[in-house]
Amino acid sequence: MSGLNFFDANVVVGRVVRPTPPMRVTPEDVLADLARHDIHEALIAHAHAIDRSHEDNAGILPIVAAHPGTRPVFTVPQHSSIDFPDPDAAIQSMLDAGVAAVRVTPSRYNGYTCDPWALGPIWRRFDDVRMPVLLVNTDLGRYPDQPALGFSAKNIYETAKTFPRVPLIIVRLNFSALRVVVPLMRECANVYAELSFFTAHRGYETLVREVGPDRLLFGSGMPWGPPGPAVVATTYAAISEDEKRLIAGDNLRRLIGAIGS
Repeated sequence: MSGLNFFDANVVVGRVVRPTPPMRVTPEDVLADLARHDIHEALIAHAHAIDRSHEDNAGILPIVAAHPGTRPVFTVPQHSSIDFPDPDAAIQSMLDAGVAAVRVTPSRYNGYTCDPWALGPIWRRFDDVRMPVLLVNTDLGRYPDQPALGFSAKNIYETAKTFPRVPLIIVRLNFSALRVVVPLMRECANVYAELSFFTAHRGYETLVREVGPDRLLFGSGMPWGPPGPAVVATTYAAISEDEKRLIAGDNLRRLIGAIGS
């Protein structure tokens, strides 16, 4: 085992759309795979909530209650005004439930419309309580040949400047975005990168050199990918042990500990 105290920022449980034949999706199977890789803490979202754009968020709570070390992630639509007409009540409900992050995926329509009026008033409350936001399927978190859905680098920059207390986490940062994400993170101190599918050769070393280790987050990408590659990349990166510990879990623990402050 690596000796690092991993905290996984990117896990989904439950049956996903278009699963591959060997995919393990039950909470027990997913968490057993994580444990086999010495990962005992994780942010987890429920696939049903993702598919239904938040309607089944509560389904993750009994799973978290039954598995120590896990923390719930709620899904929020990109354009949320209709879904959360009372943002104060919605945020309080999340805080009461121990929600440690929210997950936002670009809408099928108008995915590049990211102005505050479109995102919805709940984002002001995210800013008030420092709620981490996992940005999924952004232009910086997809392969160049995959369909573009929303959240360009410019969108993320403007959102970060509008909501400076919200940690914006680019999920599955892609190696092809390196020349854009480095200046973006230099300009926006609240932009973070989750590294579950970051496969650039010496990519960790480059990010640590260019933007520092404090905003890089370990993630497995389960159940779409196995935990092993991210564990190996973090464990064997040519960076210091202190930097590895930050990436492996301490950065994420710091973000969660700041919620509500």
